[in-house]
Amino acid sequence: MSSRNMIERVVGNVRQENGFDDSAVRKRGIRRVTFDSSNHVSVLFQVYGSVWPHVLPYCLANVLITYGVAYLKKNGIDVTIASNGHTFMSVLVSFLIVARTQITYARFMEARGYLQDTYRSCRDLIHTCSLLTCHDMCDGAKQWRQDVAYRTILLLRITMAALEFQSRSVNAMDFVDGSNKYINTEEESRSESKKRLKDWTHGKRDLSDENFRAPIVLAYNLRSEIMKQRQGGFLDKKRKDTKTYMHVNEELKVLGMVSDYVAAFHGLKKLITTPFPFPLVQMARTFLFFWVFTIPFAIVGDISEPIEAMIINFFITYGFIGLEYVSMELDDPYGDDPNDFDNVGMAQVRTTGLFVFLLWLDFTSCFHWNQLCYHPLNILKMCLLCYHYTCLL
Repeated sequence: MSSRNMIERVVGNVRQENGFDDSAVRKRGIRRVTFDSSNHVSVLFQVYGSVWPHVLPYCLANVLITYGVAYLKKNGIDVTIASNGHTFMSVLVSFLIVARTQITYARFMEARGYLQDTYRSCRDLIHTCSLLTCHDMCDGAKQWRQDVAYRTILLLRITMAALEFQSRSVNAMDFVDGSNKYINTEEESRSESKKRLKDWTHGKRDLSDENFRAPIVLAYNLRSEIMKQRQGGFLDKKRKDTKTYMHVNEELKVLGMVSDYVAAFHGLKKLITTPFPFPLVQMARTFLFFWVFTIPFAIVGDISEPIEAMIINFFITYGFIGLEYVSMELDDPYGDDPNDFDNVGMAQVRTTGLFVFLLWLDFTSCFHWNQLCYHPLNILKMCLLCYHYTCLL
């Protein structure tokens, strides 16, 4: 057995023990759009990630209509119209298309800001938990830090899956086992309104509602994991002033970071569940297609040369319908499209950095730095753990 297969087998066993369901993971063969803005030739002729494949059929169809109108006019059948009406309508079409593009881009950047808040909250949460307990290097403290980090990354992965549900149709709850899906049954049994909770739990919901519920449940489980240190058995050293393992202000600080994460998730949910106003989309698209495909009847009357009219009409069609397709691309920035957010890739980058920090904190307390760097077994342990948590994404 090769070393790579051995590592993957060990990591696979650890992932199954921690409740990660590999059957829900799909291979992400996605290549995001990259371009060099200083290279004009590359920008002009790059097809991948461009709207050219979508817009080109409309451009060619409009060119054929222009040629047909010019051919009929040349043979004594004049179907051209005055261009005055088209001139006035072009102002309205331009306003609708540009306004839609601006609003869609603003929503796109707002979603990107909320995504950044989720990454930042996860990073700050693990950093803060590690720094507040770095004085405690017992096995229980190390296990608690790793459990908090694991549930944080599991929450991040579930959130990414919930955002991509409309595009990938993968249920976010399929990424975790039953122990992580629901609230602890002991805590639920303490509630005086247990029956009422169960009645509400089994209300009518579609798959989209279930996916958006998953990160909220995982956020609760993360909060429970953070507060588990109060039970004892994890942190070894109590504070002299409060006689507790963590000061209440420290706990509130850490829990506040989870609240920041949930607030960012609700911002993402707001943008997904509040689509672009349909009446505005319908008006813009109606005016757009009517105006674009009647341009040949107006432009042939003003331009006598058919070739010149066809070239101008080609680029007019590309400009206006291309902007509409840009808005359509930005409407749903989560998924497999080239222009979508690489949210899972960005999460992997944060995860790798977090666990390098966590492993450095816990492993350097057990070994001298030279022993840690040069001992093959220690290096293998660090690589296995880092690879394990990165593979969660």
